[in-house]
Amino acid sequence: MTTVSETVEIRAPVEAVFAHVDDIRNLGWHMTGRSSMAMMGSRLKLEILSDQRTGLGATYRYSGTVMGLSIDFSESVTKYLPPREKVWRTIGKPQLLIIASYEMRAAVEPLSPTSARLTISIVYELPRSAFWRIVGLLLARPYSRWCLRRMLQDARCASKPPGRVTA
Repeated sequence: MTTVSETVEIRAPVEAVFAHVDDIRNLGWHMTGRSSMAMMGSRLKLEILSDQRTGLGATYRYSGTVMGLSIDFSESVTKYLPPREKVWRTIGKPQLLIIASYEMRAAVEPLSPTSARLTISIVYELPRSAFWRIVGLLLARPYSRWCLRRMLQDARCASKPPGRVTA
């Protein structure tokens, strides 16, 4: 298992930062909302499978193709402590390419009444097949880092007040 983690300070209250990362539509935007080089120009479809969009047991499914290869995986929230922590992991038999399965964690720590530290991490397992394991050894860490940085960048941008630039 490999762990990758990224952190950013955001000028917004803990509750606002958590609300943003708690909404899977925001957190998965880098895979569903726009095509990108890291996604090889592809986008995935997001479905919310559970009755509730957030909270313990909330379940999501992503599906689509990347370079003509099928991607299909589901996630479920396994730990939920608003407004501080959310943990979710792949369930069932994920059909991924460079990662076999993973668990992600978003942790929000207050720095002041108007700022917070957001850390998002992923712990992943490489595929078992020899070919995809080698590809995973080469690409899983940089791809994971790209995903985490996109999530943090999106969270930071979402917390900016209109007409005001913050760092």
